[in-house]
Amino acid sequence: MDTLDRSPYRKYFRVGEEIKIPQHPHEHEVPNPAIYLLGPAEIESKAFRIATFAITEPFEMVPATHSHDFDQFLSFYGCPPHMLELGGEVEFTIGEEGGELETFVFTEPFMVHIPPGVLHCPLRYTKVYDPTKPMIHQDLVFTGEYVRNPGK
Repeated sequence: MDTLDRSPYRKYFRVGEEIKIPQHPHEHEVPNPAIYLLGPAEIESKAFRIATFAITEPFEMVPATHSHDFDQFLSFYGCPPHMLELGGEVEFTIGEEGGELETFVFTEPFMVHIPPGVLHCPLRYTKVYDPTKPMIHQDLVFTGEYVRNPGK
């Protein structure tokens, strides 16, 4: 780390506690620390956010159906090296405004692209098979400001 601290490239790295999310929309919902890289605050003129959460116990992460004005990409997978084993059960709801919402139950790793305006959530972690091998949830959005628009 001494070499990195003296390097002009240090500004490109986040190390140790620097990767922990200081505040985030799920801080009262997620029982474990989360890590992140935040666009405009971290990288000049880049509007994106990526957050990673370790899920070690069942809970409802996002109870309210909502949409965003930006694309969102969610990934759910097992703890390395077991990334192709989800390690639990996830309920995820999605649907179009004015249409029926559908809830899907996953026991395998999955990724979902949520286009702008598409309603989604609740998001529930209903089972965690082994808390020492948490499920990993990754959230990637291309925006400088994360805003939830309430579902109607």
